[in-house]
Amino acid sequence: MRPLVAYFSNAALENNIKILKGKSPQSQHCAVLKADAYGHRVENLLPIINRTVDYIAVAMREEADDIRQKGGKLPILLLEGVFAPEEYQRASESNYLVAIGNERQLRMLAESDLTAPIGIFVKVDTGMHRLGFTPEEAFSVVERLRALSTVASITLMTHFATSDEADSPLFPKQIERMAQLERLGLPQSMANSAAILRAPTTHQSIVRMGISLYGVSPIEGTTGADFGLRPLITLRSKVIHTTEIEAGESVGYGARFVATERMPIGVIACGYADCYPREISEEAYVLVGDHRAKIVGRPAMDMMMIDLRSVPKSAWDQPVEIFGERLPIERVAAWAGTIPYTILTHLAKRVHYIVN
Repeated sequence: MRPLVAYFSNAALENNIKILKGKSPQSQHCAVLKADAYGHRVENLLPIINRTVDYIAVAMREEADDIRQKGGKLPILLLEGVFAPEEYQRASESNYLVAIGNERQLRMLAESDLTAPIGIFVKVDTGMHRLGFTPEEAFSVVERLRALSTVASITLMTHFATSDEADSPLFPKQIERMAQLERLGLPQSMANSAAILRAPTTHQSIVRMGISLYGVSPIEGTTGADFGLRPLITLRSKVIHTTEIEAGESVGYGARFVATERMPIGVIACGYADCYPREISEEAYVLVGDHRAKIVGRPAMDMMMIDLRSVPKSAWDQPVEIFGERLPIERVAAWAGTIPYTILTHLAKRVHYIVN
């Protein structure tokens, strides 16, 4: 078996849920499991999620169906809403909650005849300008929804654009715009991961645990460990080949790295087809056992090369940590000029998982 393995920690998941609940004790908790649980494979999370939180959220109905087939038992919120009228009936049959963010979705619901009424989340655009009704429109939307027998409950929700930024002028404006809707007397869901961690006034009725659930910080310059969170995944591989190169010889595609002296090179079974970024800083390294080994040359589709000069030869066969408990994915993302989300959601199906 190829030695690239993602080690999934149940203990880390339990820890993260406990931490996030502790920061928002008066709220209900929604686990965001879209994009196959941010690449973590949703079936790995469901046994714990089913008994520890109140809701699940996904992007679309197909993801909700997949979770139901894999044993998800909680109400599931469709964050993008539905795209066809018949999906409302599917929601009615399957205990899905549905977000509504535009007139077309509202009209489709009004024209639907459902087996049972469904819970509706009204998306309010308070400044993200992605989905949702304006705060002014929300009053009439709620009035129309209250007149429908197909609606079991109404919750107002918004999404923060800059809750991860300490001094953003937009963040308090978004909070203020939602506060204007409090006279509707409806539950609200505002807080995403960053807001759970740093803005308790936004917690309201339901908080949405996204990247923080997976032990990753959404706040630049920090890691999940700064908040007591633990990564659910540690990605490890092995050195599968070693070679010695002479001064002046190059490594990898494009010959970007050129040796200045005779040196040992190790080849790791992990590449950009697995999730590791192709464009990476010269500062990037992995951990071979307890030793840092710099990545040299461009990562290829299936492999990447490392400088073994700092690693004792006796340690060359030790596990190689690519990111995880000891090497935060936030650091790897910074080396690549990206965010941890993009790396995690690109974890390939060919990567083996071990759950413990």
